[in-house]
Amino acid sequence: MIIQGAEKLKESLTNYPFHQRKAVFNENGILIFPASTQHNTMKADGISYEDDYKGNALAVVFDAMKFKIRFHSAFPQERVIRILKELLMQDGLTSLRGLSATYHGEALRH
Repeated sequence: MIIQGAEKLKESLTNYPFHQRKAVFNENGILIFPASTQHNTMKADGISYEDDYKGNALAVVFDAMKFKIRFHSAFPQERVIRILKELLMQDGLTSLRGLSATYHGEALRH
């Protein structure tokens, strides 16, 4: 599983809890990056968010409190929950475990 940008995530969320960050993710992994970067510019092997549901990844905006996932027509809620659970089990992403998560405005139970 690809995990990029998580090296200093815990420190960043602790020291700057209200700063927004972005990510793209799917079953292949997650790419975390600054909020100033556009989702569709971040790519890795098997992970590509594209506008108008053309990519194979979900877009996220998050801070130390919430993980807001944008809707993607290829990702029913059950799939999103399954992917999120798998991601949160990864060592480099433990700091995301306590965040509330929403998908298309609806709270997810993960």
